[in-house]
Amino acid sequence: MGPTAHPAAQALQPPGLEGEFSAVSAGGDHSCGLRADRTVACWGGNRMGEAVSPGGEFAAVSTGLRHSCALRADSAVACWGSNSMGQSDAPDGEFSAVSAGGRHSCALRADRTVACWGNNVAGQSDAPNGEFAAVYVGELYSCALRADGTVACWGEAFPL
Repeated sequence: MGPTAHPAAQALQPPGLEGEFSAVSAGGDHSCGLRADRTVACWGGNRMGEAVSPGGEFAAVSTGLRHSCALRADSAVACWGSNSMGQSDAPDGEFSAVSAGGRHSCALRADRTVACWGNNVAGQSDAPNGEFAAVYVGELYSCALRADGTVACWGEAFPL
């Protein structure tokens, strides 16, 4: 027997989200999607402006607790929403990926190094040196896939 949905669970279609999407990301209490036309649409909670996406063309989107970040078509990172700990102050440069977390964000630079910004109470914004292929951010930790296929994590220790 397969899994069953909770009786209260139902498919929700937020208003104004008709059309095709190529990616979606769920954050603290909001979500954003990358439309087929490369624009970003966000919905849900919007206490800090996290669901009000900027205009322009994008290649990827990621949602955090109360902020969102996206990779622009020109390889720059744009973040919006809460900036209480600098999590929306993306550095300049060219990037190939971005990940928004609790109150920090990280991105993969074009040279394959990782840059992180925002909350660093547990060292989650202190990215290690080296070349990476991907980066993922949680609440108080960050992980990245090294170019050699191994994984590096930093920040608050978590049980495995």
